[in-house]
Amino acid sequence: MSGVLGQRVSAPASYAPNILEPIQRLGRSERAARGWDIWHAYELSWLIGDDPVHWVGWLAIPADSPATVESKSLKLYLNSLNHHAFANHAVAMDTIIRDISAQVGTGVQLNCLPVTALSSITEELVGVNLPACTIGAGAERIRTDTLMTHSPGKGNVVSEHLVSHSLRSLCPVTGQPDWGSLSIRYTGEAFDHRSIAAYLAGYRSHQGFHEQCVEQIFDDLLLLNPSSLQVVAFYQRRGGIDITPWRSTEAVPVNPQRLGRQ
Repeated sequence: MSGVLGQRVSAPASYAPNILEPIQRLGRSERAARGWDIWHAYELSWLIGDDPVHWVGWLAIPADSPATVESKSLKLYLNSLNHHAFANHAVAMDTIIRDISAQVGTGVQLNCLPVTALSSITEELVGVNLPACTIGAGAERIRTDTLMTHSPGKGNVVSEHLVSHSLRSLCPVTGQPDWGSLSIRYTGEAFDHRSIAAYLAGYRSHQGFHEQCVEQIFDDLLLLNPSSLQVVAFYQRRGGIDITPWRSTEAVPVNPQRLGRQ
């Protein structure tokens, strides 16, 4: 991919919609197409007349869009608005929605909050914490053969919320680590918690974009045949934005939830 990804690029001094870069979605199972990529932007600012205004915003991109937007290009684009004057707030919102929708190939949603209202969308995960998993000295690899239910073939159906704060993957361009918290909600035969933790440890050395990692986790957990499944990764912010991909077997409404660590 050409452009800003992996390159040293100065922050634009003026409105720069052309700096946005799409990333095409990879092929996925049909069940993985439901959900959203929720971006939290902590450095939203532009001018109304001569007066700067400041916001915290969340952007929702449908999971079934043809493309998503590359994070560095999104950061640079949003910062290109800092000295741009809009007639009013509605025009600013419409401009951002139009520019990003054109890149991802479908309509997106945008909401702005006062910077003092961040607590209104901050909610911590409450569930069963997955155990720590012993890792080797070498590079880990993703192994689906570690996945199992607690009592294979027993038919005991449970509904459970599993939480891990140890999700780690690597940027596919820079190789730098990305950390996040993972939420797994499912109904079906009880997942074996240690097998899930062992599987997730394989991502510690895996290079992949955040959305791709979540979709792979989602698809692999479908091998355990749950009747319903939702996987959400709350990745920590970089460059004033963070991303929370939601993937589900069921249609899910847009949820701007963030965690304190983001």
